[in-house]
Amino acid sequence: MKVGNRSYLFFIVFLFLFVLCKPVLAVKDSDKMWTTLETASGTSVFTINLPVEGCLTIIGEVNGRNKTERIWGPRFMKKGTYRLSFPESKLTNRRGTIELFNIKLTPFKETGSRGKGERQFDAPTGIDYDSSRKEILIADSGNDRIVRLGKDGRFIAKHGGFGLSYTGSKKSDESEDSLNSPYDVAAGGFSNFYISDNGNNRIAIYDSYKSYKGNLYPKKNDRRNKLNKPKGIVTDYENNIWIVDGRSDLVYKISPHSSKLLEIGGFGYSEKQLKNPTQIDVGIDGSVFIADRGKSRIAVFDRLGLYKYEIKDHLKTPTGVAVDNDGLLAVCDDTTNELSLYTPKGIRLNVLSEASNGSVFKKPSDVAICEDTIFLLDSGNHRIIHIKREKEGFIVSWQGPTTVVE
Repeated sequence: MKVGNRSYLFFIVFLFLFVLCKPVLAVKDSDKMWTTLETASGTSVFTINLPVEGCLTIIGEVNGRNKTERIWGPRFMKKGTYRLSFPESKLTNRRGTIELFNIKLTPFKETGSRGKGERQFDAPTGIDYDSSRKEILIADSGNDRIVRLGKDGRFIAKHGGFGLSYTGSKKSDESEDSLNSPYDVAAGGFSNFYISDNGNNRIAIYDSYKSYKGNLYPKKNDRRNKLNKPKGIVTDYENNIWIVDGRSDLVYKISPHSSKLLEIGGFGYSEKQLKNPTQIDVGIDGSVFIADRGKSRIAVFDRLGLYKYEIKDHLKTPTGVAVDNDGLLAVCDDTTNELSLYTPKGIRLNVLSEASNGSVFKKPSDVAICEDTIFLLDSGNHRIIHIKREKEGFIVSWQGPTTVVE
């Protein structure tokens, strides 16, 4: 009888400890990021536990190449456990990482003031970052020039100067390398950069040695293709050039050899048409993001010019847009005087409205991004805001199924 009571008592104590410990173990697991990958019936399923909310991205190695690609994301996700399904073929013989991250933005420096000096500007409208040379390119519209600065804001060179350059049969007394209210500048291949020369209705090509290389579009004496007050300009990952043609509410995709490949938009009230677009950027997957100022949105198209969706959250008159290396969008707005960071699907993650010295933004016009810094062109204050971009989060590895050849 005593032995039976002891056994029963031991069983009760064991059961109590089991029930007590089980939720403790579950809580411990939920505090970590982990993933499993299962494959069945041609489908691979990730089970992913997220210990905190943040942006989730699945990255995979590209077979046969020393590079990676984003398979999925970035998407903003709440804390919890999720199951994500993919075709088995998409993950077979591959490995990669799953990243959960958040971005912290901190203004730390300002460069510029109003004037004509080396690091002074007059209502600048466009900015880009040349990653090959680690330089900032600024379209200093009021001074009719392009200014090149180091990443730290030191002066490197200036290009242009006021002048009219006729692309037709007329001849100008001014040099063809002069500019008239350049609106934007984009780093291109072969150390070139392209200038959206707004007052001269052309895209001009310069190299990094101050040399004018001619017009990209339209070519000289081309009477069929015209531009009408071009604005934003960007080169994509295939070295094509995308141009916002301001007065016509159109966006053109131009090849490096000056051929027009397609056009997007045109004035109208449907979702696929534009109204007073200003700036543009293209993601690594070919998605095209247009700051459609007159419709208070970022309009999103694919690489073939097909309309996909729009981003409108908190936007009044967006003027600039840039895609970072994680696929997030930095957007500036000259009515709210804010810089916001969005997921590609339009979830706002961060917002800034002040420089490091406490002064507020005034009519920001464009934005550029490198690995660890965002450069905001604060046009109304004739300066560049340097913003530290800190990435924090978790990374776990995954290994896809292997094809066995018998």
